[in-house]
Amino acid sequence: MGYEQFKIKNFDRWGLYLHEKQFPYIGRCYAWAIRPEADKVSDMNLDEREELFSTIIPLWEKVISEIYGEIRPNIAIFGNETPHLHAHLIPRFYSPRKFYGIEFIDPNPTGNYAPYPKKNIPLEVLLKIRDDIKAKI
Repeated sequence: MGYEQFKIKNFDRWGLYLHEKQFPYIGRCYAWAIRPEADKVSDMNLDEREELFSTIIPLWEKVISEIYGEIRPNIAIFGNETPHLHAHLIPRFYSPRKFYGIEFIDPNPTGNYAPYPKKNIPLEVLLKIRDDIKAKI
């Protein structure tokens, strides 16, 4: 599966994508640094930092809350498995959410988001979730 099909929006310095693993965190996304040489979090320049923390994260939080209900946003920047600067935007929910016939239940809403139960979501549902977010961003 190509990542481009999950693109929500290109900003000046970041691309915003729907994460393929939506269960149990519907609305989970990631921001991918456009600059090719951006590798680690310590490589993030001031313009990238400003756009990520002042534009993308607040906008994502607002949109996900509007669509799926109030969230507690979790942001993670690792780069362990994929050595390129990117940030995971993980919505945390204190109560179950049901969309597209799937119940999304955060197994530990006050703790670490990982590990978490895994469930494959059909591509057509992933694309609907992407489009829901894309329409508001």
